[in-house]
Amino acid sequence: MTDINSAHIGTSALIEKTQVKLAKEINSSISLDNIKSNNDDLKAVANQFEAIFLEMLLKQARESKLSDGLFDTDADDNFVQMFDAELAKSSSELVDIGIAEAIIQQMSPRGSRS
Repeated sequence: MTDINSAHIGTSALIEKTQVKLAKEINSSISLDNIKSNNDDLKAVANQFEAIFLEMLLKQARESKLSDGLFDTDADDNFVQMFDAELAKSSSELVDIGIAEAIIQQMSPRGSRS
């Protein structure tokens, strides 16, 4: 009878340890998924910031021209702004100038590059 009780106690202790381990693994996998999701969000925001920075750089470069062109009109300005926005967006995706990486390293909890 004591053998049955001790076997039952040993089994229930083993089940409790397994449940605790499983709960810890589930919590760690959930937190890793949250960290990965947050890093993806951070990367997207950092890339958007880099695009905005490049767009402002292009805008300032266009405003610093030395003289007006012969055929420049106000209607052209809208198209130039849209072109600069698209050029900045594609440049931030294709060319690594390092601003997005610096933001990710600065703002991520572990300073990782994921």
